[in-house]
Amino acid sequence: MLKQFTGLMSPRMKGLKSIYQLIRKFGPVDKNQLVELSGYKQSTCARLIEELLQANLIYESGLGESSGGRRPSMYVIKPDTYYLIGVDIAGAFTRVILLDLNLTILEVAKLEMSDQYTPDDVLEFIYQKIEQMMRDHHVQTEKLLGIGVGSFGQLDRAKGIILSPERFMSDEWINVNITELLQRRFNTLVILDNGANLAALGEYRSKYWKKVDSLVYTMSGIGIRCGIVSEEKLVGGKVDLEGSFGHIIVDIHGRKCSCGSYGCLNVYCTLPYVQEELIRQLKRGKESIIRDMIINIEDIRLDHILDALDQNDPLCCSIIQDAAYFYGIGLSNLIYLVRPDVVIIGGALASHPIFYEMATKTAKQRVQYYPEFEVEFCTPSTGYNVVAVGAGCMILDYYVETNGEI
Repeated sequence: MLKQFTGLMSPRMKGLKSIYQLIRKFGPVDKNQLVELSGYKQSTCARLIEELLQANLIYESGLGESSGGRRPSMYVIKPDTYYLIGVDIAGAFTRVILLDLNLTILEVAKLEMSDQYTPDDVLEFIYQKIEQMMRDHHVQTEKLLGIGVGSFGQLDRAKGIILSPERFMSDEWINVNITELLQRRFNTLVILDNGANLAALGEYRSKYWKKVDSLVYTMSGIGIRCGIVSEEKLVGGKVDLEGSFGHIIVDIHGRKCSCGSYGCLNVYCTLPYVQEELIRQLKRGKESIIRDMIINIEDIRLDHILDALDQNDPLCCSIIQDAAYFYGIGLSNLIYLVRPDVVIIGGALASHPIFYEMATKTAKQRVQYYPEFEVEFCTPSTGYNVVAVGAGCMILDYYVETNGEI
């Protein structure tokens, strides 16, 4: 029945979808609460609940508190009616996860990426892992609701095509119609979106949905990305501008960016530029425990930087705090424009405590002109799987939260 919650629907089907939406969001929830939330009559609500029970989409999870009389039955969605696959294609790893309808992760597989991996190599990994997960968890084809894919690079989301690679990927990642290839293999719904959008969606649905209406998810690692949820929905346009946050100007007389402008956030807060600054300082004779970790200065990697930060290496801490200061300026600009309830700071670099503390301190100082406006800062709650979780969530949202729109 869940797959019927799209397109033109009868009043009955619209009612079923509405009640399912409310149970998904607020469950455990009782009938009286559903009547209040939906605006339906008691009899109508009872009939819709019974039909959802018969369709095996919801179940009674127990009894609620009595307000006088019998204790009410509490309803939640049935998580194993269908299953979701989430895929995250990123610079460091490609991840494939199997989720139930509660967005509980049942299994994770990951492939460490390099510029040697072609689309065929990565797709073969994805094919094998999806088939293995479905086999091991006894997921029949008709119980797979769909496959969500999050990717970096320039995308044509409407057509499901990865248009061009980032600098750290094989040159063969050009015009890869990933949705068509996965649809052909698994005969199911496949949707593509950028990783930052899906990270925002995954965090919002997993933790914040019941509490706030808007959220911003920012990521800083190899690049800077941003996803926005407003009025409970992802914000996006016809053109994919996932990396646009990285091109906010924070110093008009600053360094030149690859885009041609000067002073973009990208040239202060990304891993490549932190590495570049660290190498420059080491070549000038500055001391750092990183010297003991490597033979060639040019071989500095993220894990070396994070290890040095954990040991409070003065040089690394200074460079990271400078980067985080500019990131905080960028965040404050974003906050003024979007006015979110929650700002999540993720990514391999930005979520480190030293970076995070300086970035949030700077952002808070710059928005204190409006003391009545309170924004919550935090790090991701779903860890490294956040994009893949959001990708799976996007499939469920397609049927339940939208009218079958991509």
